[in-house]
Amino acid sequence: MNNNTMEYQTTLANNEPIAITIGNFDGIHLGHQQLLHKLRLQAQELHCRPVLVTFAPHTIIVVRPDIQAQFLTTLNEKLALAARYGQVADHIVITFTPEVAAMSAEEFMDALTQRFSIRGLIVGENFSLGHNRKGDVSFLKQYGQDHHIQVLGIPLEEAAEARISSTRIRTLVTEGQISEANALLGHPVIVDGVVSHGDKRGRLLGFPTANILPEPHKLLPANGVYAVYCSLHDGRAWRVEHDVSTYQGVVNIGVRPTFNGKERLVEAHLLDVDLDLYDQHLKIEFIERLRGEQRFSGVDALKAQIASDIQSARQILEIRRVSH
Repeated sequence: MNNNTMEYQTTLANNEPIAITIGNFDGIHLGHQQLLHKLRLQAQELHCRPVLVTFAPHTIIVVRPDIQAQFLTTLNEKLALAARYGQVADHIVITFTPEVAAMSAEEFMDALTQRFSIRGLIVGENFSLGHNRKGDVSFLKQYGQDHHIQVLGIPLEEAAEARISSTRIRTLVTEGQISEANALLGHPVIVDGVVSHGDKRGRLLGFPTANILPEPHKLLPANGVYAVYCSLHDGRAWRVEHDVSTYQGVVNIGVRPTFNGKERLVEAHLLDVDLDLYDQHLKIEFIERLRGEQRFSGVDALKAQIASDIQSARQILEIRRVSH
């Protein structure tokens, strides 16, 4: 196969030596962070730069197009989280296509090593790549010997993978168990997107909301009301330092049954500020679920409940601020 079939985007400018880890890394959870920590140590030893190698779209979208897959993180969120929580800021994002999926493990590694100067590779023990997943750790170690690449397979207990999986976290998020999901992620569940023009109903209720349109494959928490932090950013993946403007907020996810809504929306109400958020990029960090979605008898009952939700959110976020 012609190795030119593999396309990618990268932050690497020249052919400097690198150490890499490869995977989908959905969520950048504590297991992933442990792996990234080990990658940084390996890169230091080998005097090269640590680099995350991942795929867009997620491999399952190409390999199993029949399932409606949804993920904890979009590509931008994943890269930003890897920089912030894994301290690995450089990446190679391979465009995942049926052609790439059909490559043997050897063809895939050849394509990478021809383009990049790879000195180290670190993966979890159960990792495999290439057509029919033939590229397991023993294959990679042999490949490494032949190509002067130091290959390390990390035992899963060490990488916290045994207890923490993206699949398990996705289930928790789907069920609205945000505190439990956050504990396994090592950071809050995130929804990031551009604020779109809604139907202005929040304004009429006295609680203006920012409507976010998430990407199609973005997994949203269960319908309901959540205590959150909201941050504005410039649309590039948010950087490692904490966002300048972070606000407390309440988010409602759902179809708004009181108004006979049909479409699933993410609506954020920021506390104590009145900003024009249209077309701005807003990152929402989910801290705790306050309640499920309810239908109210009328607007007054809904208003009273929103006021109560805001009070609860303030208490939760204040406790968290003090304890951090």
